[in-house]
Amino acid sequence: MTFSPAIDPFLIQLIDELDDGSEVIAAIWREVGRRARRRRLLQPSYESVRRLVHAQRAVRRQAYAGARRVAILTAEFLWNTRSRKGIILDLIDRADVERRRHLYQRRPRDGPSPATTPRGAA
Repeated sequence: MTFSPAIDPFLIQLIDELDDGSEVIAAIWREVGRRARRRRLLQPSYESVRRLVHAQRAVRRQAYAGARRVAILTAEFLWNTRSRKGIILDLIDRADVERRRHLYQRRPRDGPSPATTPRGAA
């Protein structure tokens, strides 16, 4: 049984650099393929690029949610909106995440993403 070769670390880094969250995955895959061929590397499959993009976007979402949570708890601590003991306990046991889930989730985009816009509508 044969498996596909490992993706070159340069290409993994390139996928991370090309993905700003607004670009469609197919465009990222095409650009990675162009640059891989220029460097005489194997082009990763679309499925491999798609999985890497989704994994990197998940990491970014978690980092954003964590930073937002710390900012909210810091503001509550500084402005004494709740007891400081409760804020510190929330910071440790993460009970605030379950209790106030709406504060830590990202808001959906206002407009349609470029991938769902019909052709010629722009």
